[in-house]
Amino acid sequence: MAQPITLITGTRKGIGRFLAEHYCDAGHVVYGCSRGEADWDHQNYTHFAADVSDEKQAKQVFSTIRREHGRLDNLLNNAGIASMNHSLLTPISTVEKVLRTNVVG
Repeated sequence: MAQPITLITGTRKGIGRFLAEHYCDAGHVVYGCSRGEADWDHQNYTHFAADVSDEKQAKQVFSTIRREHGRLDNLLNNAGIASMNHSLLTPISTVEKVLRTNVVG
């Protein structure tokens, strides 16, 4: 059986990084993305500095995986952001950013 091809969003730190490391160690070919560069490396890991709320960047990630492997076996949508403001005090620009990342992305 071929190695599973797995894409995980939000892999620069926290849960996303842990998931990426776990699946790399389990033998998956793992692609990850976050808005910034990753500060870790693994032989089975490829990182994209890409924002999931940016359609052009997201399409580029999927196009690269399709070109290199012709398939994607697993997708873990882990990327997310939050605002710690009370909802009535949160600027609409922040609400839009949260929705673009957490819902649309």
